[in-house]
This record gives sequence, C-alpha cells and structure tokens, in this order.
Amino acid sequence: MLNKISSKINFIGGALSFVVIMNVILTIYLTRKQEGDSYIINIAGRQRMLSQKITKEVFYTKSTGSFNFETLNSDMKIFQKNLYILINGNKKLNVYKPPNKEIQDKLKQVLNIWVPFQGKIKKLEQYTNDIKKSKEIMMDKFNEILKISDKVVKAMVDYNLPGSYIDLSGRQRMLSQRMGLYFIRYLNTSNQNDFYIYSKSMKLYNNTIIKFANNNKIKSNKNLYKIVSLNYKYWKNFQIYIKNLMEKENKIQNTIKYIHENNIKLLKNMNDAVWLYTSYSESKNNFIKNFLYISGVLALLIILYTYMIAKNLEKHVLNFVSRAKELSNKDPISENGELTIDFCGEDELKEVSTHINKFANKVKNAYNYSNEALKRAELAAKELQIIADDIEMAIDDSGVKDKKNFGKNIDATEDIAIESAESLLHVSKMIKRLKENLSDILDSYSK
Repeated sequence: MLNKISSKINFIGGALSFVVIMNVILTIYLTRKQEGDSYIINIAGRQRMLSQKITKEVFYTKSTGSFNFETLNSDMKIFQKNLYILINGNKKLNVYKPPNKEIQDKLKQVLNIWVPFQGKIKKLEQYTNDIKKSKEIMMDKFNEILKISDKVVKAMVDYNLPGSYIDLSGRQRMLSQRMGLYFIRYLNTSNQNDFYIYSKSMKLYNNTIIKFANNNKIKSNKNLYKIVSLNYKYWKNFQIYIKNLMEKENKIQNTIKYIHENNIKLLKNMNDAVWLYTSYSESKNNFIKNFLYISGVLALLIILYTYMIAKNLEKHVLNFVSRAKELSNKDPISENGELTIDFCGEDELKEVSTHINKFANKVKNAYNYSNEALKRAELAAKELQIIADDIEMAIDDSGVKDKKNFGKNIDATEDIAIESAESLLHVSKMIKRLKENLSDILDSYSK
C-alpha cells in the first residue's frame, strides 16, 4: 500500500521512467538488429542467386566447351564466404549468428548440401581439364583413322578387289568422319541423339574392319593385309582411347547430373533460410509495434493513476484544511479534553495533524497555566494586604511604647507587602499578555 505522498510520487516517477527507458533501450537495440536483418536478408537472397549462377556457369562451360572456370570459382568463393558469415556471424559487418535453432538447422542443411556440391564442381573442373587434353588429341586420332581408312580404299583399288570391298572401305572413310562429327557434338552438347548416331557409326565401322581383318581374299594379298592389319590395330587402340574418353565424359555427365539435382535442393533450402530470416525480422517488427502499444497503454494507465492520486490528494488536503479551521474556531479554555484534528489520509498529512494536535494542546496548557498563575497572584496580593492590616492592628492592641522603631519595621513590612503585590500585579499583566500572544499563535497556526 502506498500511503505516503512521497511513495506515490516516487512510484509514478519510477514507473514512467521505466517505461521511457525501456522504450529507448529496446528501440535502439531492435533498430541495430534491424540494420543487421537487412544486410543478412540481402546476403541470404544473394546466395539464392549465386546457387543458380553457379549452375548456369557449369552448363555454359559444358555447352560451349570454353573450359573457363574463373567466373565459376569466383562465384563459389563468394557463396562459401557468405555462407560462413551467415553461420558464424560477423561483428564488423553487424551480422549476428542464427537467432534461433530453426534458422541454424536450415543453414546446416545448406552447408551439408554445399560441401559435396562444391567438391563435385571442383571434380568437374578436373575432369574437364583432363578431357580438354584428350579432345585436342582426339581430332588427330580421327584424322589418323580417316587417313588409314583412305589407304585401305586405295590399296583395294590398286589390287583390283571387287566393288563391294571398295564400297565398304569407302564407307569406312565416311564413317570415320561421321563418328568424329557426332562424337564431338555429343561431348559439347550431351545430346543423346548425337551419341546414338556416333555409336551406330562406330559399331558399323568396327564390324567392317573385323570382316576385313578376317577375310581370306585380303589375307592372300600380303601388302593389302598389312595395311588392313595396321588399320585394325590402330582401330583397337583408338577404341581404348575412346573408351577412356567416354569414361571421363560419363564422369562429367554424372557430375553435371548431380549438380542439376542438388542445385534444386540447395536453392530450396537457401530459399527457406531467406524466408526464415524474413519471418524473424517481421516478428521483431511486430514485437516493436506490440511493445509500443503496451507502453502507450501503460503510460495512459500511469497518467490516469496520477490524476486519481492528485484528485485524492487534493481531497485530503482540503479535508485537512477544513479540520484545521475547525480547530482554530474552538475555544481552548471552554473546550473539554484535548484539542485534536481527526484525519484519515496520507501519512505525511497524518504526521502534520499529529504535530498540530500536540502543539495546540501545549498552547492550551500554557493558556490554562497562565490563567491559574494570574488568579494565584491576585490571591497572594490580597493575602499580603490582610497580613499587613492584621500586624498593624496587633501593634495598636499590644501597647508597644517604642512605636517609632517598631513602626519603621511595620512600614518596611508594608512596603514589602505592597511591593510584592505590585510585582504580582505586574506578573498578572505579563501573564495576560502571554495569554493573548498564545491565542494569536493558535489562531494564526490553525488558519
């Protein structure tokens, strides 16, 4: 219970100060947080863009055969740096760590996808650089196949083999060019139709060269068979080379397939993280609004409470003044009992009324004592006069001869009595003046 005026004032001041200070502190704190939110949401949004840009660069590099990974590596470094900042925070950039477990878990999911995703892209760069060297050699090998196939055709013409042999050997030359064209296209575009045409041409070339190598008519001609055997041997080595090249290409294709599939997962999780940050920022904005509303209501309640206290205090003060006036109108002499102000209110006013009561009763007692002293002084003066008269009569009746000396003593005694009476009268006058002053003090204090 707040019974003291000072307690009520301190409570009102403390409550208002608390609301204002909390408003200022929370506003400054959340404003700084919101500045960080804008930067974080921008970084997280940029991560979504980078995930798509990285994948686009992968497909662009593959489709054009440019073998340029500078832009791709630069984008990956930025993505890696931003992801590290989001997970661990950065005081210099005013970026805080994940504010809740949901965002933290989502960023961990992004990291778990990103680490192998990044590793696959680095592997892709390695495979692409390896196949680049193989592609440079590949054109020379296809040209060698063409040259040796052309020698076979010419040799068959020189040795007058039937037209069917020459037709098949001529087709081999065409197949070597066809294989080279569609195989290169497949390596650049990964088009399965190109690979189908290449495979069909390769199979046909292989079947034909095997027939030539096992044909008795060709075997019977040593020079022709030597050329055909050389063609067959080169072809077998070429097949091994192509097989190794295809394994590298398959690794590239599998890596690109992995990047394509996990890019969607990476984008989805990064997108979820952006929305989580956005929701967190919006929740803080809502908290600020709600806090301001609550602060406004609290301030209004405090103002209403202050108004109620002021009205109640005014009522008590007026009541106190009224009771004090009642006290001033009482006759301190005729009033029976103690002079009191009966008051119920704040502790300070109760304390003041108690002091006034004590002072009023002290004044009343002093007033009563002064009247009593005045009466006693008058009575003492009368008694002294009676004693003097009695002494004088006793002397006359005693027949004392030496009345002169005795008279002197009597006169001295009368003088003393008269002087005492005069002193008592003076004291009586002083007590009356004291009485009047005390009455004035009581009246002025009560007013």
